[in-house]
Amino acid sequence: MPLKADSILSADRTPPSLQVPKLPRTDVESSPSPLLDDSASLNDDLMSLNSSANKTDRLRYLSSGISGESNSVRQSFESTSVWGRQGRVYPPGSEMHSGSMEFSPLGNNSVYELVMNTRRKNWLKRPTTDDIPPVILSKNTVPESWRQDTSTYVNQIKSEYEIFEHNNNLETVKGLGRLTLNDLGEPEGKSSKKGQSSEDDEFISQQQFNSLKGLPNFYFNEEFKLDDSRTFRKIVDDIDLGFDSLQSESQQERENSYQSMNERLTEYLDNIENLLIAEISKSSNSFFFALEDVDKIESKAAIVIEKLSVVSEKLKKIDQDRFQSQIAVVKKKIKRKNIERLEQGLLQAKLTTQLVSECKNLYKENKREDCLELIDRVENLLKGDDNNDKHIQELTKKWPYKLCNLASAPAFANVREYLTNITIEIGGAYSMDFCDILLEEIRSSYTPESEHFTNAVTSQLPKDPQKDADLANSIKGIIKKLIKCKELASAFQLYNERFIVELKNIIKDFLPKEPENDLDAAERSADSKNTGNGSKLSRLIRAQTTVDFQEMLQKIFLREIQALRRLSRHQKVLLDVALGNYADSSHQIGAGPEMIIQLDINPAIQEAVRIVQLRMGKIIAVRRDISAKLGYIHFLKLCSICFWFDRECESITGEFLTKYLRDVLTMQIKNFNAALNSQNAQTVRSAIDEEKWTPCIVEAEVQRDVNDIVSCIHMTPSSWTQLMDLGSEGNDGTNESTKNGGDPAIAPSKGYKKSVVVSDKTFVASNALLEAIGTIKRILVLSVNLPSAFLSTFEKMCCDVMGYFNSRAMASVSAGPDGNPSSKIGKNLSILGESLDCLAELAILVQTFYLRLSSNSKDFDALTPETYLQLLKTFQASSDKLYQAHAPPPLL
Repeated sequence: MPLKADSILSADRTPPSLQVPKLPRTDVESSPSPLLDDSASLNDDLMSLNSSANKTDRLRYLSSGISGESNSVRQSFESTSVWGRQGRVYPPGSEMHSGSMEFSPLGNNSVYELVMNTRRKNWLKRPTTDDIPPVILSKNTVPESWRQDTSTYVNQIKSEYEIFEHNNNLETVKGLGRLTLNDLGEPEGKSSKKGQSSEDDEFISQQQFNSLKGLPNFYFNEEFKLDDSRTFRKIVDDIDLGFDSLQSESQQERENSYQSMNERLTEYLDNIENLLIAEISKSSNSFFFALEDVDKIESKAAIVIEKLSVVSEKLKKIDQDRFQSQIAVVKKKIKRKNIERLEQGLLQAKLTTQLVSECKNLYKENKREDCLELIDRVENLLKGDDNNDKHIQELTKKWPYKLCNLASAPAFANVREYLTNITIEIGGAYSMDFCDILLEEIRSSYTPESEHFTNAVTSQLPKDPQKDADLANSIKGIIKKLIKCKELASAFQLYNERFIVELKNIIKDFLPKEPENDLDAAERSADSKNTGNGSKLSRLIRAQTTVDFQEMLQKIFLREIQALRRLSRHQKVLLDVALGNYADSSHQIGAGPEMIIQLDINPAIQEAVRIVQLRMGKIIAVRRDISAKLGYIHFLKLCSICFWFDRECESITGEFLTKYLRDVLTMQIKNFNAALNSQNAQTVRSAIDEEKWTPCIVEAEVQRDVNDIVSCIHMTPSSWTQLMDLGSEGNDGTNESTKNGGDPAIAPSKGYKKSVVVSDKTFVASNALLEAIGTIKRILVLSVNLPSAFLSTFEKMCCDVMGYFNSRAMASVSAGPDGNPSSKIGKNLSILGESLDCLAELAILVQTFYLRLSSNSKDFDALTPETYLQLLKTFQASSDKLYQAHAPPPLL
């Protein structure tokens, strides 16, 4: 039954069972409050009010009727420690502390004593295991499905949690947030329950309005805070409770003020209580209606459950009668098909073993191509792939099901390994045939040994498209077989290794070999001791003559270049044929960058060139001291052969691969220059010491050399450059006179002139002068043909030869301690003067020649003009001394 408003208003506001007895009051004299300064907290002022407990209990009762969650809510002006904190009050004029000052200068139980822990210093020591025994915690095992369980649980309580979150708000539950003075001008909605009159609703609404109208507005403020000093003063209505007064006559005033404030607040609480009771009574009808609806829903749900159980029993019966029998039939069919598949798989395994046996027989009979095709069929049969194999389709056309993939079956692991090994061996055999075809093609391109080196150098083999086409056709079939064996890259790698060995063998074939019946063992051992600690090959190379050694180099270099040229053509042919067949093959997907790199033999060609140059550099270095003593024509021929090989290697590979061969030649040239400088000094010294200073017949070759020296200041003579031309006929260095520009068909004449013509000047020739001219000519020829880095060395060598000739000649005709020349020694000083004048003229030509070369070379700077000027002054001084000796005229 809903509560009537008149019965609620006539009843006592507080039930007798919930009334709290008032606490006994304490007189001010017996329990005075301490003196408080202006900074005391307002909450401390409320602690002395003992009458607030009664209202607090009433608020608890009201809140407990609305929500169980608000039972623990305590008002801000409620305190359970009011009397314990008002312990003692000090009389006026005394100190602000009491008790002993042993533990605290502020008195007993002060903050200082608690913070500094002066009384019981053992309070805060760390507890031991005796005080707190250790607790053995059980190991928490978290299941693996904790995330799924947590998500399921959250989804289950989500709706309930939303209801709880909504009801947990006190203002929402109590409905106090909607009650304001502005909203109470008109009553809220009327109840729709029949039997309740509109007059009662209007009466209750009027009573609510009147009860709330007496409440101050600040209680309805959203920012209401009791601990705010202004709000607190509004609540107490600025009543002076006189807490700081200790006079007995102020006790009555305090009691009156407290009583007034208590009654006013009690009235406010009663108004709120009446309002809450009215609100509860208004919602009671809908609550009971909801309970009746719940009962109806439960009864209907029970009926539905009974009907569902009947339907479930019928469905179970239908399932047993109809579906289970059909399911059993389907299972039997599936079992039958599985057995048929198993039988077919066994037949497939049996057929595989039969084909493997055939592969073994074909391999033993060396039928590699047939064996390779059968291996492909076996692999397709193992994989169950019969789409592209007509033979497998023919063998399995009566089988009802698709072939099984038996490749991963452990029983066929040995079969697959055996087939792989056979494929590798067949691929190795094809690789050997592949390499043999290519190497034989290279050997067929060699120039016959009887052919002259000059013709081989001059005849550059043109590109032969027909020869390349024939080679492509000859290797096309074997490359397809290698692709089928998946050994194409291995075949190319094998070919790289074999043609490097082929190039090494070319060097071995032409190296000198010791005769078998040359010496007995004793003589060989003695010879080895005499020749030093070098290897046998080094001794054989050093024992060769210059001509034999150079012919050996020519044959090796020529054969190596011919092989490298053909290898460069092999690179393009192999790459074209291999990539074309590789892309078209069904065994490969396509030619990627890695495969293209593996099929390119250019890196191996470069490595072969590097190895050949290193080996040949070592062979040339064995005869370093022997080559340093060669004639300049033989030395130039040696350099020309090596330079030609280096240029050809660079033109074939397109890169400068190694500096070793060039370094060997550079060191060889340096040694040759050092030996040549010493040889020139020895030649000039011997010629001057043996010279009688008499006129000498000048042959045509000598005058031709002088003419070449004169013309070289403008243009290098062709006879000089032909010495480095390997294509010139007869360039073998056997006849030095023919190499100086003479006609090899005409024999050199004896000559009848006794003078040398330099430009338009004629000088009487001496044997020493002719030797000096020949020496200068050799130096100039070397300057033209050898690298420009040695031009400064040759220029200085020419100046040294001329300077040394002057000093040695003057010393040979000097007499007496003063060093002046004298004719009394039996020598014609006029001829000596003619020789010195001729060399002075040649010095000017040499200077002009090197100036021309310096203008054409960035690596060479000619000697300064002061050097040649000093040399000419030396010649002039020597001529002056000779003329001062009054030498007689020469006898012709």
